[in-house]
Amino acid sequence: MPLITQESVREILEGADLVELIRGRVNLAKRGNRWTGRCPFHDERTPSFSIIPPENKRYYCHGCGASGDAVRWMMEKEGAASFPDALESLAERFGIEVRYEQASPEEEARRKADQRRLELLERATAFYAEYLWRADEAAEARTYLQDRGFDEALLRTFRVGYAPSGGAVLAGRAIREGFSRGQLEEAGLARLRGGRAGDFFTARIMFPIADGRGRVLGFGGRTLDPNQRAKYVNSPEGPRFSKRRLLFGLDHARAPAARAGWVMVVEGYTDVLALHKSGVPQAVACMGTSLTSEQISELRRAAPRIRLCFDSDAAGERAAFRTAQAAGEHLIDLEAVAMPGGRDPGDMAISAAELEELARRATEFDTLVTFLIRSRASRAGASASEREQAFREIADLLRQVPDSVEKDEGVRLAAGLLQLSRSTEDRLREAARTSSVGAARVNAPALTAETMRERHVLVLAAALPRIASSFLKDLPDDAMSEPAHREALDLLRAGTEPEDWPEHLEQLGTVLRADPSAEAATEAELTEAVYRLQLPVLERRAAALRASGNAEGALRVQQLVNRLRQALRGEG
Repeated sequence: MPLITQESVREILEGADLVELIRGRVNLAKRGNRWTGRCPFHDERTPSFSIIPPENKRYYCHGCGASGDAVRWMMEKEGAASFPDALESLAERFGIEVRYEQASPEEEARRKADQRRLELLERATAFYAEYLWRADEAAEARTYLQDRGFDEALLRTFRVGYAPSGGAVLAGRAIREGFSRGQLEEAGLARLRGGRAGDFFTARIMFPIADGRGRVLGFGGRTLDPNQRAKYVNSPEGPRFSKRRLLFGLDHARAPAARAGWVMVVEGYTDVLALHKSGVPQAVACMGTSLTSEQISELRRAAPRIRLCFDSDAAGERAAFRTAQAAGEHLIDLEAVAMPGGRDPGDMAISAAELEELARRATEFDTLVTFLIRSRASRAGASASEREQAFREIADLLRQVPDSVEKDEGVRLAAGLLQLSRSTEDRLREAARTSSVGAARVNAPALTAETMRERHVLVLAAALPRIASSFLKDLPDDAMSEPAHREALDLLRAGTEPEDWPEHLEQLGTVLRADPSAEAATEAELTEAVYRLQLPVLERRAAALRASGNAEGALRVQQLVNRLRQALRGEG
């Protein structure tokens, strides 16, 4: 990314109004020449946060020591991913021109391409939103949304739209406005077939997915056709649109979440709208069936407390368990909200009064750990084998909690609910220790080198879904020795992402998404991983052909082995 000139940096910092910036998140009061309020970085009742006079260019909290300038605020509270991103956002907000150091042609082209992509996505959002309200074919969608209780003002606030059923309505319009077919495909708005661009989304209610700054990066589309296999379709995964990092509604929820000190996480787009309508504007939706570690980090920048409000069924509980696995050290910061009467957050039968009562009961929410222990124990059953299974799952959950008073309380709660003897309670306490992972897991053998190669390919393929199928299509079935790995391979070939895998593969999917190598996966890494997986398979095949007397076949396979080895050495 080209560097912003130092002179431009100074102009942005000088021109950014810190009071205006912060008062959108904090209720500030003027006391003499100083603006003060309750700190957005920690819980407090007496205001100790202030903007330092007379320049009003820095903030400071006497309670927790948080301090910084407009750039730091943008990075901590407004979703800016980096120092340059914060500067550009400030410049856009306060109408300041940004000037850059001379960049390489490649860097300048990349910057302009990013700007053009954002412009295209913004125009698409406006097009879909207008189409919802003026097109005859969108009448069914309007009726559906209004029957759910969503009025026009709310839908326009979230810029909900509708994609035409015609094959290339949006694409044709964008091309006439000067955008290329390649730009449409890169933005996730079109598919290219035979040199022609067809709309990626057709006949779907469109929910724009924006980052914390409100920039639209992609869409979620809902069909009303019961015969459609996929009820929801999201924009294709890529470097700009990643479901692991985005949260629907965050741009709307960030300010009220900062003021309230907590943010509510639900599963679906319409759940967010329902809560917003009912007086809980600090609601967001995860882009899968559970939160990821990246999303949790983003939410912690918005508010100190995160409350999960997943659907009150078995799938919702599994989603909460997967979130707990992704939370890492932040697990103890997560709370759980049980909806009244076992209803779902998007159920419009829940009244505004009930939702407001949930919001008021801030100190009564269970931690996520306590909630999951209660939920799992309630399904334990009476038999010894069912209780043992519950024991193991609760031990796995508690093992992720840092050694603390909360962990001890969790052990005691589980022991009481499962009616464990004193010796079995001690076994649970031992199994839950974070330092005894190997001892606590039942029948969890160490991964072999072969299994590790297979797992690495699956990790990278799951992280790169747009290109994975082309790499996996020629892998032979015997490239995967584990049955679960073979199933996962077939699902990834078909473009099914881990969060949509069947229940018996959920744990494998969670492991793949949580693997650190998924964070910065590249096409080159996937290529190498596939080669390394193919190599021993081909070597075994060549040996079998030689043993059977098929020297010609063995030679052909051996030549392929040699080419793979050369490629891995960087010679091919």
